[in-house]
Amino acid sequence: MSALFLNLTFLIYLISWIGSLFYFKTLEKKALKLTHGVLLVGLIFHFLYILFTAKEIYTTSLFTFNEVLGLFSFLLILVYFYFALGREKAYTLATFYLPLPILFLLLNMLFSKKSLYSPFSPYIKSFWFPLHVICALLSHAFLMAGLIASLMYLLQEREIKKKRFGYFFRKLPPLHSLERIAEKALYNGFFLLTLGIISGAIWSELAFGSYWRWSAKETITLSLWLIYAGMIHQRILIGWRGKRLAYMFLLGGILWFFTFFIINFYFKGFHTYGSSL
Repeated sequence: MSALFLNLTFLIYLISWIGSLFYFKTLEKKALKLTHGVLLVGLIFHFLYILFTAKEIYTTSLFTFNEVLGLFSFLLILVYFYFALGREKAYTLATFYLPLPILFLLLNMLFSKKSLYSPFSPYIKSFWFPLHVICALLSHAFLMAGLIASLMYLLQEREIKKKRFGYFFRKLPPLHSLERIAEKALYNGFFLLTLGIISGAIWSELAFGSYWRWSAKETITLSLWLIYAGMIHQRILIGWRGKRLAYMFLLGGILWFFTFFIINFYFKGFHTYGSSL
C-alpha cells in the first residue's frame, strides 16, 4: 500500500511541477491555483505514505535511507507552502523548487532498501530519534529553500544589471522578496538544525553511551552549523545582504550535498547507510 501512495505522490507532484512551468510562462492566476490544488492532493497522498512507512518502521525497526528520502521530500513540500502562501507571495518559486522533492522521491523509488540499511536501526524506538530526524530534515528543507531563493536572487540581479529587462525579469519575484525568503529560511533552518544536533546528541547518549562520536557526518554537520551561525552573525551585526548571503548559501549547499550523499554512501562508520558501525 505504501508503494502505491508513493507512486501516486510522485506522479501528482510531477503534474504540479508541469503546472508551475505553465504558470511561469503565462503568469495566469488560474494556472497557479491549479498547481497548488494538485500539489495539495499530492501532499495528502504523501502523508498517507508517511503514515504507512512509520507503521512499518515501528513494527520492523528497519530504518533505511529510503525513509529519509520520503520524509525529506514531504517536508520540502510543507516548506514550499510555508513560503508560497506567506507574505512574500513568491509563487514562481515552485518552478525552481519543486524539482527537489520530485528528485528525492524518484531516488526513493529507485534505490534498493537492502543496500541502504542504517546501522542504528535497532535503536530507533525512542522519543529522541524521531525528534532528531524531523528537526534535522526540516532544517535542511528550509535551508534548501534559502538556497533556491538565493539562486533566483542571483539570476534576477543579473537581469537588472544588464539594464535590459528580459524574460526572467518579469517572471522572477523582486529582489527584496527573494532576500526575505532566504533570510527566513536561514533563521528557521538554523534553529531547527540546532535542535536536531541537540536531540541527536541526547539520543546518541541514551542509545550508545556517547553524546558525540566525531564521525564524518557529525563533523560536516557541525561545519554547516558554524557556516549558518556565521551568516546570521554577519547579517545582524554587519548587515550582510543579498549577494553575499546568496554565495554563502551556495557554499552551505555544496557542503550539504557532500554530507547527504557522499558521506552517507562512501564513508564507513556511524551515521552512514549500507555500512556497519
